[in-house]
Amino acid sequence: MWINLTDVNGDHITLNFAHVVSFNPYGTGTHIVTTTAGLTFFVKETIEQIQNKIGITTT
Repeated sequence: MWINLTDVNGDHITLNFAHVVSFNPYGTGTHIVTTTAGLTFFVKETIEQIQNKIGITTT
């Protein structure tokens, strides 16, 4: 599954979940997503919320 992220400049970056190295909490209501490309993103959603939005179900 792919996720589409938008940076503060409005540019879109599309990543596959396979590229995610870590997904960790940072501060209040923000998470850090680190990818194999050496990119780090700050997102407001939890990993579960993102997975639900794009249709990934966990077993």
